[in-house]
Amino acid sequence: MRRRRFLHAVLIGTLGLASSGHTPYRQWTVYRQRHLLILTDRSDPPSYPLGKRIAAVLATHLPASKARVTRAPHTERIASLMSSKQLDVALMSPPDAVALAADLPPFQGYGPVGLRTLIAFDGYLLVCRDDFPARHAYAVARTLHLHRADLPHAVTANAESPVIPLHPGALAYVEGRPPPADEEPE
Repeated sequence: MRRRRFLHAVLIGTLGLASSGHTPYRQWTVYRQRHLLILTDRSDPPSYPLGKRIAAVLATHLPASKARVTRAPHTERIASLMSSKQLDVALMSPPDAVALAADLPPFQGYGPVGLRTLIAFDGYLLVCRDDFPARHAYAVARTLHLHRADLPHAVTANAESPVIPLHPGALAYVEGRPPPADEEPE
């Protein structure tokens, strides 16, 4: 009799939880919408400290970004998160960024992913998906360029052709134009 009551209580609890619409992914979705998460690669040790520094500069000088750094366990996870639109921004080596954008190994099957450069560092590109809002790209590029002395690597913000083209918002900053207005979704 006790066993039956216990199983009945478990069943009622499970049904109640399932019907409440609760999903553990909802909090993750809200968190990533409220914070600019900069994705780095655990298998590329120098990327994390640089990512932390970038996030600190953005959090200090562009507080609305609520920038944070996060680490993927390997480069393929970066491809997965970027291609599935779970994350918008990553710090990648130029060869990895090109491979992801062109659906080349080790990223075959994830793309091609439309990437754009926000700003370049010695040995790294801060890239975003091409649907990243232009006003955000402008603000990130401007903030990192203006506070480049706070970063451990040289920062380049120029219109010369990086291996991944500049995001239109970053390009507007480089060319001295005002921030572009983002198009309204249809």
